[in-house]
Amino acid sequence: MILGRRSIPAWCDRILYRDNRSTSTSECSLECPVVSSIMQYEACMDVTESDHKPVRCKLNVEIAHVDRSVRRAEVGNIIKSNDKIRSLLQELCYVPETVVSSNSITLQNQDTSILRITNKSGADIAIFQIICEGQSTVQEDEQPSEYHPRGSFGFPRWLQVSPATGIVKPNQVAEVAVRHEEFHTLEELVDGVPQSWWSEDTRDKEVILLVNVQGSCSAETRSHRVYVRHCFSAKTVRIDSRK
Repeated sequence: MILGRRSIPAWCDRILYRDNRSTSTSECSLECPVVSSIMQYEACMDVTESDHKPVRCKLNVEIAHVDRSVRRAEVGNIIKSNDKIRSLLQELCYVPETVVSSNSITLQNQDTSILRITNKSGADIAIFQIICEGQSTVQEDEQPSEYHPRGSFGFPRWLQVSPATGIVKPNQVAEVAVRHEEFHTLEELVDGVPQSWWSEDTRDKEVILLVNVQGSCSAETRSHRVYVRHCFSAKTVRIDSRK
C-alpha cells in the first residue's frame, strides 16, 4: 500500500530520567550519590515539520564525592587501631643497619680504593645503590667549591664505581671498587700533573657519593655519604711516595 503523504519521523516529545533516589525527599549523599532535578522543561513550538513538538530539558545533577580530608583521617584511625596493618607498615620502614668502611677517599691517576659495605643485621639482606650527589672543583685553599648535581645522578667520566648496586647478605661485607679512570703516560705527567695542551681541566675535583641502603621489603632508605677526591697536585704525589 502506497500512501500519498509521507510523514516526517516524530520528534521526542517527552524526556525520562532516573537518579538514585528511592523517595523524592532523599538528599545527595554517598548512600544516594546521584540526585537530579529539572531546571527547565519546555516544548519547542517553532518546529513546524511535524505534528509532534520536540521538548527540551535542562537537568541539575548533584553527584556525591568523598571528602579527602575525612578519608585520610579515617585511614589514620584504622592504621592506629589495627595491629596487623601497623606491623606491615613497620616492616616497610625497616632498613638493616649498615656500616661503610670510609667516608673519605683520595684518588690519583689510575688509583683504586675499596669501599666496604657491612650488613650488621643477622637476618635481613641489605640492598644498596650508589649514586653521585654532586661534583665540585677544589680551590687553592684545598676547600671544595659549591657542589653541582649530576644529571641522573651519574658518575663523572673520570670515576668508575663497580658494582654501583648490589645485595649484602646478613652479617656479610660487599666490596665496591672506586677507581680513577683517566690515564696519562709518564711523558705527559710532570709532578703528577698532565702537561699536554689538549689536557682537560687539571684542577682537583671532589664528588659526593651517596650509598643508599634499603631492606628487601622496605620503602624507606638510609644513606651514607662518601667524599671522593681526585688529586693532580704534586704535593700529594710526594706525600704518597714517602709512605
